[in-house]
Amino acid sequence: MKKCPSCGYGNPDAGAKCGICAKDITSVPVKPDPAREKESSRPSLMVLSGLLLLLCGALVFFMENSPWKKEAPLQSGENAFTDENSFTYEGVLYGLDKMSAMRFLPEADKRRVLPLLSSPEDKVAFAAAKLVGGWARSEADGALRRLWFEALLDAASSGRPVVRRQAALEAGFAAAFGFPVQPYLERVKKAAAGLAAQKDEELVSAGFFLSSMAGLEDLSGQMSRTLSSDPSSSAKLYAACSLSRLGHAEGHAYVLQAAAGNDPDLRSEALLCLSYSASPEAGRLLLSASKDNFDAASAEAAKRGIKLREQLAIIKK
Repeated sequence: MKKCPSCGYGNPDAGAKCGICAKDITSVPVKPDPAREKESSRPSLMVLSGLLLLLCGALVFFMENSPWKKEAPLQSGENAFTDENSFTYEGVLYGLDKMSAMRFLPEADKRRVLPLLSSPEDKVAFAAAKLVGGWARSEADGALRRLWFEALLDAASSGRPVVRRQAALEAGFAAAFGFPVQPYLERVKKAAAGLAAQKDEELVSAGFFLSSMAGLEDLSGQMSRTLSSDPSSSAKLYAACSLSRLGHAEGHAYVLQAAAGNDPDLRSEALLCLSYSASPEAGRLLLSASKDNFDAASAEAAKRGIKLREQLAIIKK
């Protein structure tokens, strides 16, 4: 193991650059990994705390040294890190992945993730959107939950396509899981309409999803036109899913047909759509598909759909 002298991260023996801060560690001597001590509840907590500190340090370092941030002038005697092309964001992605697995995080640490929604690295911004979306669905603190939802709406309204799409999907999921969208309807309408006006099929479908999950009918005309005339079967399905969520019979019919059809990819997508469908037939078809009446992939999608419908039913109560 090579311990970085700058941030303290333990890198692989053959590493040339630190995975967290990208400093040159070619001259750092390799140290043997410490022997594992017998596990106990107290050491486990200490390890978890240490890991959290490491992750927070990685995020702070990234935000303080991000490529889009203007650098402060070097003071006399300081050395500049000039090999910018070698920075890979792997350390930040590692930190976000570990944070997603933690049930309890301090508010200050969560807030440090918000700037990453604007990262020029798609993978980082995508991971940040998923993390913030999870908090928007599960946060107990109402003020913080609103903060996460607002950040998702901002990210869905502008920026890189991958992030806009994921942020819109996460905001839609939050709405489906009971987030009170009423005070944000105008912002939701604006974000959804902006996405639906794009030429990219995935952005349009994300706009449909966000609008329908918020219970808005504003885009239902565009959804119907897509369903009737778009040559893309996936575009039709996404439009039908949104219409079905809003209770439109034409949406129900297309989703149910796709869920029982011969295209395995469309079938799995349609079964997941039934998780949110207002069709009275949705539950019955999901139950039938979950018994492996089609194929293993469809059965798995149906089981996930049933679980989601159960969760949504609990939330509505």
